[in-house]
Amino acid sequence: MATSSPYYFTFDWTKPVLIEPVVRIKPELGIQVTYDSNISRATDAYASAGMFRGFEIFMRSKPAPDVIMLSSRECGICGEHHQYIERVAQEMAQGGNPPPPLGLEGIMLANDAAMSYDATAHLTALGGPDWSSLFFKIAGYFPPQIYEIAQQTPLSKVAQYSKAFPMGAPTQLQMAGTTINTIADLMDSLVPIIGAYFLEGAYSWRIWHEAEVLYYLRIPHPISMVPGGIGVPPTVENMQRYLQRMIDGTAWMMKQMAAYEYLDLFLADYDNVFGIQGLYDKLNGTLGFAEEGNRPGNFVSYGQSDVSEAPTVTPSSTTVSPYDATYENMGAWGRARVIKPGLVIQTSPTSAPQLVTNDLIDINLGVREFVESSWYTPWYSNGAFNSEVPSNVSGITEDPIGNPVSYYHPWRKWTIPKPEPRPIPMAYPIPYSWSMSPRFVPYQNHKPISNLYYNVEADPMAVMYAQVLQPQAPTPIYTCEYPVGYGIKYNSNEMSATWYLPTVRSSTVKLPPEFQQGSEIEFKYIAPYKLSGGKIVTNAIERMRARAFMAGIDTMGAWIAWLTAMSYIKQGKTEVSSMPPSSWTYKKNTNQDVAIGVGMKEAPRGAQYHSEVISTGMGVNVPTINPQQMQPTTVNAGPRVKSTYDDGIQTIKPASPTHGAGTFEEAIMGNPDYNILGTPRLTIIPTDQWDGFEYAQTLRSFDPCFVCGVHIAIPNGRVIYTTLGAPVDLSNAIKTFYRFAMKVK
Repeated sequence: MATSSPYYFTFDWTKPVLIEPVVRIKPELGIQVTYDSNISRATDAYASAGMFRGFEIFMRSKPAPDVIMLSSRECGICGEHHQYIERVAQEMAQGGNPPPPLGLEGIMLANDAAMSYDATAHLTALGGPDWSSLFFKIAGYFPPQIYEIAQQTPLSKVAQYSKAFPMGAPTQLQMAGTTINTIADLMDSLVPIIGAYFLEGAYSWRIWHEAEVLYYLRIPHPISMVPGGIGVPPTVENMQRYLQRMIDGTAWMMKQMAAYEYLDLFLADYDNVFGIQGLYDKLNGTLGFAEEGNRPGNFVSYGQSDVSEAPTVTPSSTTVSPYDATYENMGAWGRARVIKPGLVIQTSPTSAPQLVTNDLIDINLGVREFVESSWYTPWYSNGAFNSEVPSNVSGITEDPIGNPVSYYHPWRKWTIPKPEPRPIPMAYPIPYSWSMSPRFVPYQNHKPISNLYYNVEADPMAVMYAQVLQPQAPTPIYTCEYPVGYGIKYNSNEMSATWYLPTVRSSTVKLPPEFQQGSEIEFKYIAPYKLSGGKIVTNAIERMRARAFMAGIDTMGAWIAWLTAMSYIKQGKTEVSSMPPSSWTYKKNTNQDVAIGVGMKEAPRGAQYHSEVISTGMGVNVPTINPQQMQPTTVNAGPRVKSTYDDGIQTIKPASPTHGAGTFEEAIMGNPDYNILGTPRLTIIPTDQWDGFEYAQTLRSFDPCFVCGVHIAIPNGRVIYTTLGAPVDLSNAIKTFYRFAMKVK
C-alpha cells in the first residue's frame, strides 16, 4: 500500500471498502462503500449495525415502573430521553396520568437543558472538529485554497448574505477571549482542546448539564421521573440556580447559531459568492460541500417540550391542548409542543419536500418495522404470526381510539434474534445488520393516504423541516404564542421559522452588540431547499447548522418552562406528582386485555420512540409484556427493504424500489433511485491521497454519537486506524497537533 505522506493512504477503491466501526453510536455502525472513480461518486453503500443489545427482550415481564428506570440504561449519553418517553408511554397506558402542571414544567426544565447540552457537545467536540482547520489547513484533507479563501473572508461579508438575524447580524464573535473576525478564525476556533469555540462551548455544555441535574439529580440515568410526576419540586432556590445557568447558556446558543450559520453559508456557497463553489467547479465540476450528504427530503420529527398551558395558534381552528398523557388527545398536545411534530415527504426529485401531517397519532399509525435485511426472525410472515408471539400482542388490531394497527407496527412486533455471519462484501438479499428497518406510510386523519412506505431521516434537519413546513399540514399552524409571551412564526413559502430569545447579560459568555439590543433578539432559520434554489435538500454542513438552530428553539422552550413554573410557584400550585405509586393503574385500552401506550419525542439525535404493551392492574408490580424501542439511529441506519407487504391494512411497497436503501446508505450513495445530486463528488483533492474521510464526516453530521474513531478495512484485509477521520501514525499526529497549537498560540 503506497503512502504519499504520514497522513495519506492510497486504497484500492476499485473494490468495496469497509469503514468500521463508526463508534459510539447505538448500535455500532459500519459502512461498506463502492466508489466509481470515473464519476467521482459512491455508487453503492451498505450500513451495518454490528451490535445487538437485547433491551426489548430482557425488559419483558419486568415491573412496568422499573422499565422506566431501566430504559435510560440504553444509552450513556441521552438515557434521560429514553426515560422521558417511556414515562409518557406508561402514563398513556394508565389511561392518561399526566404530572401536575408544576411537575411537568420541572421535567421540561431538565429536558430542555439536556437537549441544549447535547447539541452543544456535538457541535463542539463530537462533530465540530470535522469542520476545524485541522482538516482544512493541517491534515490537508481539502483543497488548500479553501482555507486561503477563508482567511480572506471576514464574518462581516458572510453576514451580508444571512437572513438568520433580522435585528442585525454579528460582524465578529468573541469566544474564550479570542476575537473571531474571519471564517479561518472560526475554523481555528473549532480545533479540539485548544480552539476558542471548543473552550467556551465546553463551558456552556457543562452549565446546561448542571441545570439538568437540578431536576433529574443524576444523568444520564435520572432517578426522579415517575409516571405522573417528578420527585424534585421546582423551588425558588433551584429556579434561581437554573436561571443563572440558563442565562449563560442562552448567550452561548446565540453565538452558536451565528457560528454555524456563517460556516454553512461559506462552505455550501449556493450562489458562489465566496468562491468555494467556483473552486469545485474548476477542480472537478461538482457542487462541493453543498452536495456532501444530500438525499431525498423524507423526514420525521416527533416534536418535543410538552406544555402545561396551551399556546394560542393561528388558525384558531387547529386544535392544541396541554399535555394530558391521553392517546386520543395526542395530536392536539403534540401540536402544542414548543417544537412541532411532522412527517415530511418529497414525492419526486423535482418537487419540494411537503409536510404530510403534524398529528402524532397519524405518525404513530404509519410506523412500520421490517427485518428483511436484519439478523432477526420475522414476527409475521406468510400470512401468520410466529408461534413465539403472545396472542395478546399479535392480536392487537386497534389503537386506543379504534384505528386499525398494522402487522408491522411496534405494538405487534416481537423481537426474535437470529445471529448470522455477515457477508463480506455485504450484498442484498443476505442479511447484514442488527438494525431493524423502520419505514413510514403517510397518514392523514388516521388513515393511509399512500400505499408507499418511505425511509426517512431522523435528526435536527428533520426537526427544522418539520418546523418551517407547519402551514402545510391538514391542521396548519402559522403562528404559535405561549401565555408567557414567547412563540414562533412559520412560513412554508419561505421555508422559514422565526422565534425570539430574551436579551441576556453574561459576564462569562461575551455577546456581540447585535445580540444585546432591546428586550428580545429575533432568530430565523431558512431551510437549505430555499437557500439553494431547490437544488439541495440537505448536506453534512446543513445538518450541523440545523442542530445549532434546533438548540436555539430548545432554549426558548427552557425559558417558557421557567417562566411558567415561576407563575405556578407564585400561585402556590406546588404539586409535582399526581398520585402515590400504589395507585398507578394500567387500564385496558385496546381489543386485547392489555394496556398499550406510546412515547414519541425528539432526542438530541432525532426522533425517539417507545411503545408499550403492559398487563392490566394496579400498583408497582404490574408486568410489562412487550416493550419496544425505535431509536433515531435505528431509523437512519435501517438496512435495505425492497419487498412488497400486506400490512393488514393494505398492500404497501417501497417508495425506492431499486435499491430500497436506508438513510445512511442514501446519504453515501447519492440515491440513484431519485436521480438527485448525491454524495460524494469529492471534496478531497487530489484523489490519489483520498482515504474516505468524507464518508465519516457525512455520517458524523447526523448524530452526536458519531465520534472518536473508525478503522478502515481495505480489500486486502489490512487495517488502518483513524481518529476523527484522520489516518493516524500516533507520533506524527501528536507532533502535528502541537505544531498547530504553537501556531495558534
